[in-house]
Amino acid sequence: MPPPTAYRRARRRSRRQLLIVGSCALLVVALLVGGVARIGRQSSPYDASVNRSFAAQGAIVVQQSNATGATLRLLMRSMQNRDRRTLQAQLDIVTAQADREATAAESLATPVTPGGVQGAFATVFAERDQAARAISSAYEGLLGLHPLPVAGAPETGTEVVAAPTVLSSAQATDRIAAAGTILARADSRYGSLRRVLPGLAGHASLPASRWITAGAVWQPGPIATQVQLVSSSPSLQMTHRLVLSVVKVTPPALPSPTGAATPGQSVLSPTTDVLVQVVLSNLGSVDEPHASVQFQLTPQPTGTAVTISRTSSLAAAGSVSLSPVSFTVKPGTSYQLTVAIILPEGQTDATGTSLSEVLQIAPST
Repeated sequence: MPPPTAYRRARRRSRRQLLIVGSCALLVVALLVGGVARIGRQSSPYDASVNRSFAAQGAIVVQQSNATGATLRLLMRSMQNRDRRTLQAQLDIVTAQADREATAAESLATPVTPGGVQGAFATVFAERDQAARAISSAYEGLLGLHPLPVAGAPETGTEVVAAPTVLSSAQATDRIAAAGTILARADSRYGSLRRVLPGLAGHASLPASRWITAGAVWQPGPIATQVQLVSSSPSLQMTHRLVLSVVKVTPPALPSPTGAATPGQSVLSPTTDVLVQVVLSNLGSVDEPHASVQFQLTPQPTGTAVTISRTSSLAAAGSVSLSPVSFTVKPGTSYQLTVAIILPEGQTDATGTSLSEVLQIAPST
């Protein structure tokens, strides 16, 4: 057993070591607490700055979205009074704007602050974009419409976009009602995040925004009534109307010796080849994916007819120059030339769809 004096010295050393260890631990804790406090004090101004910047940029997107929503509501109320091309143009505008707004909102999703609403904000505009596209595609399927060519893109008159999936009135009603449900959810989500934002660092705020201002209008019954008005609107019905805009024969007709042309008859200079060129126009309201023209040349007074066809896709309100048709002929012989459109199903007006003329090939000298 150690002497009492040595034992007391050992106990004093042990207590000093415990005091040193305890003091160090307290110092570390104090440093950690102070550091956390400093981080908190330093991050609060940062969060406030982020939230205020987000609100300032988000307000611009909200104002644009409010205008898009107003356009959609007006279009939904008066769609039956538009013609097909105007309606399609306005649907394209709504979907393009909603897409741009969704992209802009997504760009504001980061950085995110504690309790931040940036992600929910992006979701609101993604849902509005989704609903706008669903409404547009429902009416396109109902009426057989499709997006118009992009402005500034070269046009040849032959651009025919694949037809949308044909929808019945009931199917279109269901899709539009479902889109209305998405819009209502987006409006509710936006209202919630707008209430949360002022309570966060920076006390920022966003303007009000609702795409659905009258919920009853988006119920299945009212939507079905509107769909019926649209589907029965005279100005939105499909019309087929192909016409021959230009028929050109080469070589050209010689001047008449008397100065007066004989209707339905032309005298051509001596040649062994006649070239026929046609410009075909679509005056209807729908695309014609298989617009066809038949060319026929028959020797006179009798002989075997030569028939050639040309087919092209033709967009509504467009025109196209068909590939030229060449016929072999003999000088000193007459031929009956007939150029006729093969009328698409649904076209009843045959005015301007055919031409028939006798071609007299002058004899060689």
